[in-house]
Amino acid sequence: METKRASLQSRLEGSVAPAATAKPKVSSAEWRQRGNTYLKEGNLQQAANCYRRGLESDPKDATCYSNLGYVQSELGHAIVAQEMLSQAVKLNPVDYDAHYMLGNLARTRGEWLQATACYREALRINPGFDTCRRDLCISLAQMGRIQEATAVLEQGPAFAPDTADFHYFRGNLRLAVDECDEAIVHFRQAAQLQPQDSSILINLGVAQLRRREVFSAIQTYRNVLEFEPDNVQAHANLGAAFQQSGQLELAVQSYRRALQINPEYLNAHQNLLFSLTYLSDLSPADYLSEARRYGARVTARAKPYSQWLCPPFEEGARPLRVGMVSGDFRTHPVGLFLEGILANLDPAKLTIVAYSASATEDVLSDRLKGLVSEWNSVAVLPDDELARKIHADRIDILVDLAGHTGLNRLPVFAWKAAPHQVAWLGYWGSTGVSEIDHILVDPVSVPASDAQYYSEQLWYLPDTRLCMSLPTSGAADEVKDLPALRKGYITFGSYQILNKINDRTLALWSKVLAQLPTSRLRLQSLPLAYGEAVANMKERLTAVGIDIARVDLHGGAPREAYLASYDEVDMILDTYPFPGGTTTAEALWMGVPTVTLTGHSLLARQGESLLRCVGLADWVASSEEEYVEIAAQHASDLKSLGEVRAGLRQRAINSPLFDSAKFARNLEDAFVGMAREHAER
Repeated sequence: METKRASLQSRLEGSVAPAATAKPKVSSAEWRQRGNTYLKEGNLQQAANCYRRGLESDPKDATCYSNLGYVQSELGHAIVAQEMLSQAVKLNPVDYDAHYMLGNLARTRGEWLQATACYREALRINPGFDTCRRDLCISLAQMGRIQEATAVLEQGPAFAPDTADFHYFRGNLRLAVDECDEAIVHFRQAAQLQPQDSSILINLGVAQLRRREVFSAIQTYRNVLEFEPDNVQAHANLGAAFQQSGQLELAVQSYRRALQINPEYLNAHQNLLFSLTYLSDLSPADYLSEARRYGARVTARAKPYSQWLCPPFEEGARPLRVGMVSGDFRTHPVGLFLEGILANLDPAKLTIVAYSASATEDVLSDRLKGLVSEWNSVAVLPDDELARKIHADRIDILVDLAGHTGLNRLPVFAWKAAPHQVAWLGYWGSTGVSEIDHILVDPVSVPASDAQYYSEQLWYLPDTRLCMSLPTSGAADEVKDLPALRKGYITFGSYQILNKINDRTLALWSKVLAQLPTSRLRLQSLPLAYGEAVANMKERLTAVGIDIARVDLHGGAPREAYLASYDEVDMILDTYPFPGGTTTAEALWMGVPTVTLTGHSLLARQGESLLRCVGLADWVASSEEEYVEIAAQHASDLKSLGEVRAGLRQRAINSPLFDSAKFARNLEDAFVGMAREHAER
């Protein structure tokens, strides 16, 4: 989430040529000088026109290419900027500014290896280029090479202690290893020295978001926009802060503004799509149109393969090589769902090749590594290089497990590195990427009539599209008796992230609590460990008529303690239109049923799909009134509710939702069926 702090004056001083003598034909140097004048005035379009005219006069004017590349980058035309700057360094290999700007473009795309190579070349040519040294330091830190980044920083004499740059870089190094408290201290010290430096404030906001200080981050980004109203990174990051705080309409506005400024900003576009899925009043057709716009952008950047190295499909002749791409092969809902499935796949049918897009690994990562045939860490590989690797790995079917969530590599799928590509598990809507052939769904979550709302073809799994691995925590060993029997009142619960708890959901919960005056509500979510999030939630609860004296607010907890906390909850009140997934499955395991409100999308029907899997169709509401009625009815019959609790774990174990072996067979059949279908075309 960092931005460059390029010096416009430096760019101009390196570009302006002496005035040419009068000639009948305007020289490229004169066009350059005119362009530089427009650039100083902030007239980027006219500057670009002058540089183009300069290239018409002299197609080998490297400085014109370099300056035009800079302007195109500022205009948000990344692809054109890349072409211009590449030509500049080809004609003039010692143009350190051009190398630096190529590094910035690579960094914007998340291509950290390429970015560091460009920055190193710029520093080799000009060792005193401190702006470049700083950005090389940041890029190395992003790749986890903290010691190397520190060494690079200390080699720069301009970064003396007690300067803004010193604190800025120290803050970035601490941020890279998630030491957010110390990072915030450094960024604040840097901001005191340079209060209108947008890069400092933007990274301060990043650290605040990681610390769950969402409302502080919102104010930080608003401060940036007061003096840089068109700062695209500030708008995009402000959208992320609004999203985390549950202010989804404002998040959508911020992402759209970022895309207005830079239509090629893919991260903002993906975050927009992610946020749109939370809105109950968005039509499926409108969502698909936006997703297709994203898909068209990534396709325009790619060079799709049309021939592949994997042998022709012959059923039963060999195992299919299935590549799975995700940044969530770790303790994350994707990893938790995936573990049991991978453990039960037949190696005679499928060879699983994992492409991990995260630099972070944990104990679950280690277990997953033992369940796949090949493990590839690809977090720092550019899209084109990753596509080439997947193609060279002879993958038959490539599976995206992320969609428009964090650490995804969806642009790689536009390269069509495998003959058949599939979306599954980690997302809840269409990707919009036309090169993805199928999306795995189940009959409850996506009826056939909804096929028109997907860029992918629907491929149905017979029972469920999700299968939860059995929890391994010691706290999950036993289901306790119904808490209401010892407390004397019903405790409703929710473990959702705050952006799922919208005002409509709170109003719905208010109606439930009004029906049962002695009941209580337990909310547990990571941000509720922080005072500002607690204060905001109390304000929102009060606004919908919920007495905060009836509500217990809890922050996040380690997994064992989190599972144990279900011993305090009688039933879960689901959110709408974004219901629980992992939390619903874990609650069922702990004997706690969920009241859910079904809707009109894959996402909004997720709760219904999960509950029907375990035989709890009577806990699914089709209207808000029915939701309140179901909650009140079950809460009024403690004997029946206790019986449900006592038998729910076994019911879950016997259901398709936890039957990893059965799900693995269904998944094998799906992939073989896809390969057969593709071969018959």
